[in-house]
Amino acid sequence: MLEAARALPIATASEETAPSSPGVATWAEELVRAVAGPAGAGGSARLEAVTTVELRREISAVLARLARRADETLATALARVAQAWEQVDAIAMIDDALEGQVARARRQLAAAAHPGAPAAQRAVALEGLLAIDASVALARLCERRMASLLRLRLRSPSRELLPGGRPFLDLGAALQEAAEAWR
Repeated sequence: MLEAARALPIATASEETAPSSPGVATWAEELVRAVAGPAGAGGSARLEAVTTVELRREISAVLARLARRADETLATALARVAQAWEQVDAIAMIDDALEGQVARARRQLAAAAHPGAPAAQRAVALEGLLAIDASVALARLCERRMASLLRLRLRSPSRELLPGGRPFLDLGAALQEAAEAWR
């Protein structure tokens, strides 16, 4: 994926990245809320004790599901470019079910990173939050910038969008590799 991205011609005009969506909490804000407990509950939002193996499995499951969704949506969108160019960036890799799974995993990881947790558990939980948030952000960036990525690819020497039947920027394979590393 990195080599495919490097092969894209560099755009001459610089684009500013869009600010994050209002109301979207950062992983640090989520962690603070989880440790402080639900508003008005007066209690802790900590979940029952989980092992680092269980946390790693949950992180892997979220990344694997995101990889499957990326495979499904990107391959379909790129296959339809010739017929529906104007709809190419109307893809949604993160559907409602995946959004719910991501939210549940983030809550579990944030709760597992509470200050009283063992250091190994906290480290896995914080690394997992970073991995999930980075993966979701990458998928959303790909969704928003798909038309730009396609235009750059079509200007490059290798214009094929689905080399070997896989998207030229194989986000699904990259996310699957990350998911396997978390097992």
